[in-house]
Amino acid sequence: MTRPEEFQALYSIARALHQQKLDVARILQTLLTLTAEAIGVRHGCAVTFNEGGQLLDAFVLPQNVNGGSEYKPWQALLQRGLIGFVRHSKRRVTIRDLATDPRWPRLPANPHVPANGSAIGLPLLYNGYVAAALLLIHPQPEYFTGDKVALLDEIMRVANSALDNALDFQNAYANMDTRHLALFDEALVPIILTDLQGYIVNVNNTACGLLSCEAGDLLGLPIAAVHRLEGDSLVQQSIQRALQNGQEIEFRTTAGPNAKEGVPVLMRARRRMFGNLDVVEWIAQDLSSQLELEQLRQDLAAMVYHDLRGPLQAIKGSLQKLSQFLLNYEAPTVPTLLQIGLRSTKQLQRMVDSLLDIQRMEEGKAVLNKKQTLLRDLLAEAVQLVLPLATDAEQNIKFEPPKELVFVEVDGDMLIRVITNLIENAIKYTPSGGTIRVSATLMDGRAQVSVKDSGPGIPTHMQGRVFDKFSRVKYKDVPKGVGLGLAFCRLAVEAHGGRIWVESEPGNGADFLFTLPVLQNPAPEDSLVTKADTHPSRPARTPVSAP
Repeated sequence: MTRPEEFQALYSIARALHQQKLDVARILQTLLTLTAEAIGVRHGCAVTFNEGGQLLDAFVLPQNVNGGSEYKPWQALLQRGLIGFVRHSKRRVTIRDLATDPRWPRLPANPHVPANGSAIGLPLLYNGYVAAALLLIHPQPEYFTGDKVALLDEIMRVANSALDNALDFQNAYANMDTRHLALFDEALVPIILTDLQGYIVNVNNTACGLLSCEAGDLLGLPIAAVHRLEGDSLVQQSIQRALQNGQEIEFRTTAGPNAKEGVPVLMRARRRMFGNLDVVEWIAQDLSSQLELEQLRQDLAAMVYHDLRGPLQAIKGSLQKLSQFLLNYEAPTVPTLLQIGLRSTKQLQRMVDSLLDIQRMEEGKAVLNKKQTLLRDLLAEAVQLVLPLATDAEQNIKFEPPKELVFVEVDGDMLIRVITNLIENAIKYTPSGGTIRVSATLMDGRAQVSVKDSGPGIPTHMQGRVFDKFSRVKYKDVPKGVGLGLAFCRLAVEAHGGRIWVESEPGNGADFLFTLPVLQNPAPEDSLVTKADTHPSRPARTPVSAP
């Protein structure tokens, strides 16, 4: 047998043993059959002992030896001779020639046991005693030497691991209080137990119901067969190491042997003692109903957002017409009030658009309407839109456009909403008389935009969470929001291939920064179509000059 063939045989035996669902009898029968096949042997037996050395069970090759006179020679071998030497010495014992070695008993002639040849006995240890032994016989003297013995040692190492797990599980069950077993089996949550290598050693009734499988079909399977860990093999290995080191993990996955019909679950896993068994406990929470409600909520929200767009557009159009009619109205308060209403309507319209965009981007849909745009123009329009808010709050906006002509390919409306969200957020937290700085520059081949306020700053523990949905930094006397603006900014920037983050020291303001890919070969500037050209109702951009 070549070295690759030996590796293949060893792998096949290891895989087959792990598939025997922690059943000691099945493990030994499989071990005997596959080992004999790999070594080229037709005669052998496997036996098990208790801790006191009492014979418990025996399995024989050829498998048609079922009893009577055919079985008597094997009884003699089990009661004395080679197996006894193996059990007492706890090591491998080889008989090179059956005819001359005194350790081999004289047996009556029998076609199922060779009268001449060689034999080898191999122990399987558990907690310091021989729990099982394998006996192989070949009619050729000096058969068990060199590479064959080395391969047998490797096979027994693998078999010992499988037998250890099976006996651990068997003993844990034997020592466990019946009431505890009943609590496990009838627990309301699905629970799966695996050994530290990730092979299933027990499942409760609720888990069987969730997976639509019988317990016997799951025992011995790797945990990856019933739920799929996201990520590549390195991610899965790091999770396995974390569990072995005693850390608890939590992740969403799909559970079930059939990937197409799997059940969405939240899986929590931790290492613990189950009786005398050191296991990993996997507790599953069925998310099917929760996800259905979430989908219903999203669908309902999308309908509401879409339905809001129509009335908002009508209000905006009406206010714009009224502004034109009252342009020369003598009472100055009326046009002012109209401008406030129009500005608030536009702000509300941007919020509705942002909510729709959040939903679309969370569903993984691509950003539409990307066009080549001057970054300077986007920043200028965003500053113009929020300038009245800063004026009302008695704040200064210092705009520093990029020194270079920086072109980006973006959805202009979406990026303007990103910038206005960041500036409005800065206005909210900046005190009266404070300054908000809006700037852009080229940094490592990418455009970097900064919106820096002079407010109280963001606590360190919140800086990693401010871009999460419904996350807010709470300050006294600061207007409250629902925490969606920065979540939209993160999704929009990432959808354009950029990155967004915040830098802040409490008491020294906050600097929100994001990057965008830069167009390396932009079209000539005079060929660009401005948004004012494509939206007749919108006035042309008025550049905001730097201070």
